[in-house]
Amino acid sequence: MTEEETLLTEYNDYMNRIQTWKKNHGIFYKDIQKLEDSVAKIMDKRADVLIEYRRTRKQRYLDEANAILKDALKTIKTFSKVELLASLSKR
Repeated sequence: MTEEETLLTEYNDYMNRIQTWKKNHGIFYKDIQKLEDSVAKIMDKRADVLIEYRRTRKQRYLDEANAILKDALKTIKTFSKVELLASLSKR
């Protein structure tokens, strides 16, 4: 499995968790919505870079797209830690 495939798999796993977070933490619904919006903007930037990669086939565009995907994962992981703290404080 390539690095890109690994990152995409991890990204898809986290995006599936977001729906669960909405159900479990209704009080943070707006925050979760903001997270989805910010990740969507990041992924739009990635799509633009991938279009450039497809057009030119230069490796630097693919590397830049992977860096953007890592940034999106970093954003989601940060929120995941906050979600864990919210779960613990609820009990």
